[in-house]
Amino acid sequence: MSAQNKNDHFESIVKNFSGLIYFHIKNFNIQSPVLDYDDISQEVILKLWKVINNEKKIKHYSSYIKKVVNSTIIDYLRKARRQKKVISTEMQERISEKRADFSKGVSQKYKLKKMIYNSVDSLIDTRKKVVKLYLLDLSIEEISILLNWTEHKTRNLLYRGLSDLKRNLKEKRIEYEDQS
Repeated sequence: MSAQNKNDHFESIVKNFSGLIYFHIKNFNIQSPVLDYDDISQEVILKLWKVINNEKKIKHYSSYIKKVVNSTIIDYLRKARRQKKVISTEMQERISEKRADFSKGVSQKYKLKKMIYNSVDSLIDTRKKVVKLYLLDLSIEEISILLNWTEHKTRNLLYRGLSDLKRNLKEKRIEYEDQS
């Protein structure tokens, strides 16, 4: 069969059976965002073109078209399932990575807090009391009233305690300077 005859034969098949192709696609009635009727129709027509181009003899076009539509839809659904599985796997990997990063961050914060608490606890008792209250956001005046000390004594113990705390943390390689 010549190329022109193949084209004419193909066009007549598409013209005569396009309604049947559409009917079989609609007959599947699958509610899926993956299935686009135009894409499936084009895929079916492409498969028909390949068959006609290879000069394969088809006795009953209507049953052959139904078979091609069915296999094309099944192929699309399998492809969608594979893609969904790949996307799901990727999402699980990302979630695991984020979870690991979060756990690592929480663990580091916990270790840092523990080191700071230990440094505060290593201070002399009087300085430790003042620094702990100061870290709880009490003012020097409030601390002096609470401990029944003079403001001068409280301020002196606080500054010495903070200085000791800073030195202890620096020895543990924890340095922080308030940038405000």
